[in-house]
Amino acid sequence: MDAVRLVVIGALVQQQNQNLLRLQQAVDRRRRERRRMNRAVWVRQWILRRPEHGLYHKLMVELRNEDPRAFHHFMRMPPAMFDEVVQRLTPD
Repeated sequence: MDAVRLVVIGALVQQQNQNLLRLQQAVDRRRRERRRMNRAVWVRQWILRRPEHGLYHKLMVELRNEDPRAFHHFMRMPPAMFDEVVQRLTPD
């Protein structure tokens, strides 16, 4: 190949790389914007009362009473099993 063809091919490859970079930047920008739009902060009421109470077991009792489903999800055990464990660990 002659030198002119190599220069033209090199310029085309460079232009293609720049186009791919711009496309990737646009995709990344769109993903960041989409992530920002979908974010929402949800805080359960019992978590908001943590500064007031400050004691772990009080919060666990409140969570168990107010939202048993969230309690099970958080502790990975049903409230009855948690009560049994607390009774065993609590000195008489």
